[in-house]
Amino acid sequence: MKAKLQISSTVGSESFEYEIVKPETKIGRSPQSNDVVLIDVQISREHSIIHRRGDSFFLADLQSANGCFVNGDRVSGEQVFTESDTLQIGKYLLKLQCEKDKDAPPVAKPAPSAASHTVLLRAPVNASMLIPKMDSGRISDDSNADLLKKELEELRKKAEVLTYIYELGNMFNSVFALEDIFEKMSEMLFRVTPAERCIVQLKDNITGELTVKAVKFRSQKDNQDKHITPPRAIVQQVMQEQAALLLLDAQDANKGGATAIIQGVQSVICAPLIVGGQPIGVLYVDNRKKTTGFEIPKVFGSEDLDLLSAIASQTSMALDNSNAHNRLMKEALAREAYGRFLPDSIVSKILESPESLKLGGTNVEATILFADVRGFTPLSEKLKPEEIVELLNEYFTNMTDIIFSHQGMLDKYMGDGLMALFGVAYGDQEVKENAAVNAARAAIDMQSRMVDLRKKFYEQFGHEINIGIGINTGVITVGFIGSNRRMEYTGIGDPVNLAARLESNSKNSTTQILISAATYEKIKDKIPTRRLAPIEVKGKSEPQEVYEVVWAE
Repeated sequence: MKAKLQISSTVGSESFEYEIVKPETKIGRSPQSNDVVLIDVQISREHSIIHRRGDSFFLADLQSANGCFVNGDRVSGEQVFTESDTLQIGKYLLKLQCEKDKDAPPVAKPAPSAASHTVLLRAPVNASMLIPKMDSGRISDDSNADLLKKELEELRKKAEVLTYIYELGNMFNSVFALEDIFEKMSEMLFRVTPAERCIVQLKDNITGELTVKAVKFRSQKDNQDKHITPPRAIVQQVMQEQAALLLLDAQDANKGGATAIIQGVQSVICAPLIVGGQPIGVLYVDNRKKTTGFEIPKVFGSEDLDLLSAIASQTSMALDNSNAHNRLMKEALAREAYGRFLPDSIVSKILESPESLKLGGTNVEATILFADVRGFTPLSEKLKPEEIVELLNEYFTNMTDIIFSHQGMLDKYMGDGLMALFGVAYGDQEVKENAAVNAARAAIDMQSRMVDLRKKFYEQFGHEINIGIGINTGVITVGFIGSNRRMEYTGIGDPVNLAARLESNSKNSTTQILISAATYEKIKDKIPTRRLAPIEVKGKSEPQEVYEVVWAE
């Protein structure tokens, strides 16, 4: 036996039907948790439920605030619900209608003028919800052959729709650009619905306002008109209720609003685009009134509503995938760019908090390391330019790997020299405390690596290269310095200058690592050093105490 609810509003002319196909039919205001969605402030989110047991129906109130009433009496507990009863929930009246066999009189359909006032809200639909339910107990009953034929025809139509949805899903699997998503979505809509035009609106990430992202027309001659927006009243209702809306008479000012009247809109379906449980926009389609001839305007039905809602769900997933894809692509490009100069800890911080990437700096205690190739200028005169580039690339690759392995940050390359900072990693206290030791150990590994590189470069280019290293510890300003168009993460301050002076004073060009007194105090119990005679450095009025890291022994 087929059964359905006829639902009408006591305020205005809103009416629609709902076919009961499940053992339980939930009724309430929330589109997410109900089968029949009734929009009224007097109705609870989950208001009541109808249980079907065989050919009998039972009604129960779900402890709603304002209750539900059958024939004027408030429902308490569970009670029988029949065709002779009238159920009132808020401003809505619900009647049960059953079709017991094929000889039962057909249900009277409303005249087109009455149907044109129908408004139907539907919770988001996915593809599986489009599959019709069949009572397998009727299949072997020859007396219901016509009914079975009708059911099979419905299955055929639904299977065709599911094929379209499956096809759309496959197309979306390899599409990430918004323009391509909207193009394929509109193509599908025009194939399976009588829509004349399609509009997509999405929330602006900054203002939160809805903006038109795509406008598509069935007729190519209309595709030049891109400056249109859907009726605000309809869009606001769909966004607020997070439910798809079918409006068969948009010319009713109380429903479609002034925009629909001006644009000559006749029939409308609007569905929310929901990502992560939040509405991010709407998918809107409509038909417009015919201005000439006697052609009956095309209108949408409940099947079109289900179909558009399912397409909107697919589109929402495609948009979510597009956002994730773009985010991952940007992160990969940023990580590749920043990772050439910054350790992973700083790169991760920048990607997690992009707002930190702005001009300005903070004062931190850090250890600064300078390294420079000795005698590079005369060497460059003897080698070809491409050989110089090859030599420097291999040298910098080896040195940078060592710096990163000791939690250092490559500040910059300067010709044949480099500058590195230790102890500036975001939020890592251990790295800060061990900055001087890490810098000294990195310098030792750099000089050790040069033993092998020196031999390799001599065999390859016929020349050796040596490096000198200077290290100092002190409070410097670290941050992004430059302009809004081009900036670099660097450290500045007098301790940086002293580290550079120490590097230039390292006389033993093949092995020497010079450190300041400040760095010595940080590493003296962990790394062997020897005290050298104080040296004069540019920019300092007094001789500077200096130490050498004893690493070769």
